[in-house]
Amino acid sequence: MNSFANALQPTAPHPDSDKPVPREATDGRGLLDRFLNTPNLEQVVPRLRPDLLHGVIQKIGLEDCGELLALTTPEQLARVFDLDLWRAVTAGQDEQFDADRFGVWIEVLLEAGAEVAAQKLAGMDADLVANGLAQHAFVYDRAAVTPYETLDGEQVTFYADAISVHDNGLTFDLGSYLLLAKRADSWEAITEVLLALGIEHTEYFHQVMRRCVTLSNEGFELDGLDALLSKKDQATFELEAGREG
Repeated sequence: MNSFANALQPTAPHPDSDKPVPREATDGRGLLDRFLNTPNLEQVVPRLRPDLLHGVIQKIGLEDCGELLALTTPEQLARVFDLDLWRAVTAGQDEQFDADRFGVWIEVLLEAGAEVAAQKLAGMDADLVANGLAQHAFVYDRAAVTPYETLDGEQVTFYADAISVHDNGLTFDLGSYLLLAKRADSWEAITEVLLALGIEHTEYFHQVMRRCVTLSNEGFELDGLDALLSKKDQATFELEAGREG
């Protein structure tokens, strides 16, 4: 574990001088190579404190950390997500969930294989994963978006307005669910991991999908309660409250 800790230490002053001794210049790839050469790495990484692991990721760059993240535990990653995915746009503002960064995380985890990425997610809180996915896709019950004909001969599709407004051609049939992309970035990675999640971790997969369906059904009837938070905003608020706790 010393290799990780030493790499994150600030530059130390020379004993005979007030000026710090410059460390050897090391780019992100070089730093990663040092970590990957650590003896018994597969035993060291799962024991790292999440804040230390997060510091390593920041120094190396998330996009280059696929090999390292494959050795982490889901519990570690959940805590690192907590540190990494919530950001304030400007100083002094409340932290917001970074949907783009969540997509990059899915892409990087996928480098170790869809099954490995699914296993990491399946060890995390379903609300956290669903909140991240809901930033990238609407999720509908397949039955709810399958057109049917009324006795009067009228073609009816639930959520037709939402689909026509947001349909950018990126849809994905996933068993009993239909996914409709909100953004194109990370779309292929997300659908690939979800497919593996549905096969390898079926119960957890349905927990996440049901939450995503709920978050996709935004809006309230005009019944005096329309000033309430939307389901998605309420879910985000609850995650923020949980982080503070």
